[in-house]
Amino acid sequence: MNHMSKLDDFIQHAVSSVPVSGTSLIASLYGDALSHRGGEIWLGSLAALLEGMGFGERFVRTALFRLNKEGWLDVARIGRRSFYRLSDKGLRLTRRAEHKIYRAEQPAWDGKWLLLLSEGLDKSTLNEVKKQLIWQGFGTLAPSLMASPSQQLADVQSLLHEAGVADNVICFEAHTPLALSRAALRARVEECWHLSEQNLMYESFIDSFRPLLPLLREASAEALTPERCFQIQLLLIHFYRRVILKDPLLPEELLPPHWAGQTARQLCINIYQRVAPGALAFVSEKGETTVGELPAPGSLYWQRFGGLTSA
Repeated sequence: MNHMSKLDDFIQHAVSSVPVSGTSLIASLYGDALSHRGGEIWLGSLAALLEGMGFGERFVRTALFRLNKEGWLDVARIGRRSFYRLSDKGLRLTRRAEHKIYRAEQPAWDGKWLLLLSEGLDKSTLNEVKKQLIWQGFGTLAPSLMASPSQQLADVQSLLHEAGVADNVICFEAHTPLALSRAALRARVEECWHLSEQNLMYESFIDSFRPLLPLLREASAEALTPERCFQIQLLLIHFYRRVILKDPLLPEELLPPHWAGQTARQLCINIYQRVAPGALAFVSEKGETTVGELPAPGSLYWQRFGGLTSA
């Protein structure tokens, strides 16, 4: 009984430690548990998945309504039942986020930089494009010069075309600066990419989830029920996602020596591997689509964090 109550205490504490936004939690749930299983589920199934965490049907309905309004989910009504599925936009954003969330390591680096010089753009357009580029890992080296050591040119060009600014941005490819500049570059990188703030976020994630590891190690099979596994996995990804999506994923050579990103990632992997089979079973048990059971997860699901084991 002891380990059961300790796990439940941990779950309750995580739920109540910060205000949980319904749209954000349900977006985490779709990305983590449903995007590789058809991306569609009955409203009643979502309510059944979340009720044990203290979230009622009203919380679920409100969040789904908002996500539908934002074009992130589509809704199909069959009789009196509503089924919500990831829209094309929702799937695109989920895939983009997934690329960051489920990595097993920092990206490898060939020493190349992509530099973008923006000229003649009005301020509001520039700010909107900058926001998207920062999300993709760019930093602002100077007011009109943005840089990234880990972005592919093709991805960036498609983003600039989508935003309608491809004609106003000049792209350069540069090689890493001379050895003389190394210390100055590191200092500049730490400042431009706000790495100290990012590091604090990682440290806070580690402080929150590290105490869970011994509880999981000591827990009996009876204590690690599918429902508890699901709740732990959802909270883990929900909190990790908030930190990792702000990480520019800079190569190791450019990171400060006290960087906590790799520790946070390893902690997340260790917990995820332990609860994933149970969480998967709980979603299968509760999940219902317009055609019945949820499909089995696709192959990309099994490749998360460098490879999940199926039992």
